[in-house]
Amino acid sequence: MDWGKKITIAYSSFVVFMVGLVYLCIQQKDIFLVTPDYYKEELAYQEKIDAMNNVDALSTDVNVDYTEQGLLVKFPEEVLGSKGQATLYRPSNAGKDIHLPFQLTQNTVLPISTAKLDKGLWVLKLNWEQDNKQYYLEQKLTL
Repeated sequence: MDWGKKITIAYSSFVVFMVGLVYLCIQQKDIFLVTPDYYKEELAYQEKIDAMNNVDALSTDVNVDYTEQGLLVKFPEEVLGSKGQATLYRPSNAGKDIHLPFQLTQNTVLPISTAKLDKGLWVLKLNWEQDNKQYYLEQKLTL
């Protein structure tokens, strides 16, 4: 076989490979943005920064412990009486995100079950409000 045929075979193989990749990319249906309203959230990012600074100003840290029973989020005593939302965000699949409302009325420990969650990377996002003051904490977890 001469070099002309080898070049033709190599070029044809490359073209077939590229057409196959384009076809696979077109058929892919699970392409997600980080959030559906990404641009709206970016415009309100300064409010999120202020809420993170409010968490830093608390007397003690918010602790997240991973146990056999699930996650235990321990809030400082000073946020007793607040209410908010815990979100378990799955970066690889937005369809698996979990939103859990909570209210800290008598206990400052928030238990979150992880029994039905897939193994891998999750991001715990905690939003809560107390006395018209917003708080926000985000922590990466590997289950």
